[in-house]
Amino acid sequence: MRSSAAFTFRVRSAPLACAVIAACGGSTVTPDPDPVEPERPVPCTFPNETCAERVEIAEGLFLPVYGTHPLSEGHAGVTRGLIVIHGNNRNADTYFETGILAAAEAGVSAATAIVAPHFQTDEDGPEADEPFWSSAGWKRGNLSRPEGPSPRVSSYTGLDRIVDAFLNPSRFPAMREIVVAGHSAGGQVVHRYAATTEHKATGSGIPIRYVVTNPSTYLYLGPEREDAEGAFTVPGTECADYDEWHYGLQDRNSYAERLEADSIRAQLVRHDVRILLGDADTATASLDVSCGANLQGPRRYHRGRTLVRFMDEMFTGHAHREMIVPGVGHSSRSMWLSGVGAGALFGN
Repeated sequence: MRSSAAFTFRVRSAPLACAVIAACGGSTVTPDPDPVEPERPVPCTFPNETCAERVEIAEGLFLPVYGTHPLSEGHAGVTRGLIVIHGNNRNADTYFETGILAAAEAGVSAATAIVAPHFQTDEDGPEADEPFWSSAGWKRGNLSRPEGPSPRVSSYTGLDRIVDAFLNPSRFPAMREIVVAGHSAGGQVVHRYAATTEHKATGSGIPIRYVVTNPSTYLYLGPEREDAEGAFTVPGTECADYDEWHYGLQDRNSYAERLEADSIRAQLVRHDVRILLGDADTATASLDVSCGANLQGPRRYHRGRTLVRFMDEMFTGHAHREMIVPGVGHSSRSMWLSGVGAGALFGN
């Protein structure tokens, strides 16, 4: 996995710098010709290769992730698993760091295992045994690209395998809660994943919470959209694909097609879904402005509030919860480090 940004955290930089400039303590320092890499710390809090791991998501296929605790080994003291999903830039390292900061700010670091998966495209230089997706496909749960390794696999299956690890009592025997959180494009992933994953039916008794933060669009469980008068009606024919996956339940991909439409509706209605919105997220940068997307509202903030109104009107008793962060725009870090964001991620 390749880091895409510079960070405050650094690993083993001071000894190397001393060797290069030969000025530490006024004497020349000879570099070790064969340095020994230190063991990975637990928890691991560096947003770089030190905390990198790969999760097998299909036979012989691996998804790169950053993690505070190795999923392959687990940890007896962890009671919460937090999965943070990157946005359109696929900067999993940044999101890993943000998850660590959010847990620290909330005072829950000691018992929280944080994992940030990296859903790659061919631009990211994946290894030969790492599936990759199109720039739109990973958000929608589509199968990996056919020119990549076989078998092709849904990006949402990668999330399933991470959740599997958290649910494994031999690895995380004290696990009490799993949180799946994403911002922007990652928020799109979380809303669709909450509707189509089958993990709630495992009978583990461990609750899963879905924190959907400032996405461009949502999955609608029916063909109705809000009209100019504020009523939810079936629109005209100007948007032929507005109710197709990933905006609606028609023409679903192979991952979502495993469940009947009624099962998807029932599942999304009962799941604990937090719609976390910045009330200043009203700009158009990277906003989906297709016809089907525009039927959901003019901007991200408005689209989130409209989705909750739709659920209120069409699905009485649903478990979606609207949570608004005042004064914050399209920033995952500002959203998740806010008091409201901490409540969405770690509160009741």
